[in-house]
Amino acid sequence: MAESASSTSKKASPSGSRVGIVSLGCSKNTVDTENMLGLLAEEGYTIVDDETQADVLLLNTCSFIEASQKESIQTILELGALDKKLIVTGCLIQRTQHQHELDELMGELPEVSAAIGTSEFHQIVDVVKRVEAGERFTSVLPKAKAPVETLLPRLATTLGPSAYLKVSEGCDHGCSFCIIPALRGRYASRPMELILEEARQLVRGGVRELVLIAEDTTRYGHETSGQYLLPKLLDALCEIDDLLWVRVLYAYPNYMTNELLDTIARQPKVVPYLDMPLQHTHPDMLRAMRRPRHEPVDQLITRMREKVPGIVIRTTFITGFPGETREHHQHMLDFLKTHRIERVGAFAYSPQIGTAGYAMPDPVPDEVKEARRQAVMEAQQGISLSLHQGLVGQVIPMLVEGVETESGRLIGRTHRDAPEIDGTTYAICDRHVHAGDLVPVRITHVDPYDLHGEVVGDPIA
Repeated sequence: MAESASSTSKKASPSGSRVGIVSLGCSKNTVDTENMLGLLAEEGYTIVDDETQADVLLLNTCSFIEASQKESIQTILELGALDKKLIVTGCLIQRTQHQHELDELMGELPEVSAAIGTSEFHQIVDVVKRVEAGERFTSVLPKAKAPVETLLPRLATTLGPSAYLKVSEGCDHGCSFCIIPALRGRYASRPMELILEEARQLVRGGVRELVLIAEDTTRYGHETSGQYLLPKLLDALCEIDDLLWVRVLYAYPNYMTNELLDTIARQPKVVPYLDMPLQHTHPDMLRAMRRPRHEPVDQLITRMREKVPGIVIRTTFITGFPGETREHHQHMLDFLKTHRIERVGAFAYSPQIGTAGYAMPDPVPDEVKEARRQAVMEAQQGISLSLHQGLVGQVIPMLVEGVETESGRLIGRTHRDAPEIDGTTYAICDRHVHAGDLVPVRITHVDPYDLHGEVVGDPIA
């Protein structure tokens, strides 16, 4: 595990403690985890990968859907069985905001030494020291508000030449299926100069691709300036030497400005790929989900493809939201067949206490929700395979991430795939290359999610 940003002089920990960490959930959690590790390493704590070798364990939890809540609880029990001092943070704890709920939680989970909310992770050094001293406590602000005015150290937890770069915290949208605003607080953009400094430090540490994340990247800067500043941020990031790619995730459709699309088309370092969760395609369901208003979905997709020729669009859909009919579901399937979106994920609706959707009438049976999810993914599999077949014979740059142990093939990604969520490219190579190199790969054969090919030239400068 190598430090990737904010290099600092380390001092010996007065306790000599070893800290292990487990991070669940989204990429935003990953960044918070890396910040906690950076703060602890800066203080002199030893970071270990093997939980059994740790004196103190940290668990950063997820609570977005029911399955993630269950995973978080199960992981608490598994780590608790190791008989270590265990600190639990993240969204599972933040949703337990009232003191009597926290007291009940700590009573039910004697394995936990401390429970802290999403706003307290930057105080992790003090939390660890209190736990080492024998304290057992909780600390959760009723209204989550993460710090955005300081640049925290980071210690990488992901392998490969890519890193997530968070541009904002929180969310102001009131989508009826989503608990995130209650867990992460109001939307707050990070100062651009801090983002750029963190980006420069990540690149100096060997990162070649920056993946911009937030609850809503396209709204960046608007709450403070009245302007959508993501295009300006992209232009500034592209000036960083040795940075190869910039990728944008979690873009909201209602802020898909022509200026942003023009910037993606104009800047060679900004890959023509955009992750834009739509959640549904039928107007009735979008209203029920309380999604922010935007132009009709089909017109939006058409405009994006006209502005950025060859753009790869990724989106996610929810199946089985209360009130969804067969007609609504078929509308989604027809949309996929018509517009042939390159990357699609689908989730069966999971009701969340504290959201407007939880009490909505006309719930869809679980088996129907799941059957509709499977139908979406089966339809998408055929679409993805067909699109991939059209790439055979083309030469596409691939960012090298490593080498496959058994075959010796290079492992990496083209611009068409985001790290961790999309597919992989495998390439035969007869020359010496390194992780982080950009190499030309001729696509020879494909499957629905991955590409296969051969390197046909030296690394691209």
